[in-house]
Amino acid sequence: MGSVLAPACRVWLRSQVSHVDDIQVEIAGGSLQILSGTIPRVAVVAEGAIYQGLSLGSIDLVAENILINLPQVLKGQPLGLLEPISITAEVKFSEKDLQLSLIAPLLGQAITDLFTQILGENSQQLAWTVEWNQVQIAPQMLILQGDLTTGGQRVPIEISMGIAISDGQILHLDPLKISCLIDLPGSNITSHQIDLGNDVNITQLQLSTGELICRGGILVNP
Repeated sequence: MGSVLAPACRVWLRSQVSHVDDIQVEIAGGSLQILSGTIPRVAVVAEGAIYQGLSLGSIDLVAENILINLPQVLKGQPLGLLEPISITAEVKFSEKDLQLSLIAPLLGQAITDLFTQILGENSQQLAWTVEWNQVQIAPQMLILQGDLTTGGQRVPIEISMGIAISDGQILHLDPLKISCLIDLPGSNITSHQIDLGNDVNITQLQLSTGELICRGGILVNP
């Protein structure tokens, strides 16, 4: 049964991305077990996937003990998870991947939201927009550059931040430096923390010259 589901799953995954260089799916489990709605293990390896404009580099993930309503699906009902599933993954991004992803509204807005969060309530004192156009991955450091527009002025802006993880879910941006020709309220901040939530457990976050590697797990709820 797994040998039948794997190609179908691979076709479905390909339909969810605008491009992928290669994708492999392996589903473990006996036919009766899978037909009852229990899939012991699913492994997915993908290279060069692009999802909603995001260049995802390489992905290697494993999900175990998946319980789905397959008997109901065979009767025409929508597919659904019956219990939360734990996924472990390794994701690698090159500097080129992130650079290509900057033009995607999804990443650009996420960076702007982070910038707004870093400035805090002070950001409300200034009407501004930012267009991010450059990213650099250095050892344990991420550098973002762009152009900030406010009050009819357009000036360059740079954010450099050391990145580390603790307790699997607390992201530390330290040291943190915001450089801009305009005096931005709150831009003198030197560190910031982000709680990624209890469903996230990052075991390794490594930034080397030109490459970012993230390993860990995430809990996916029904």
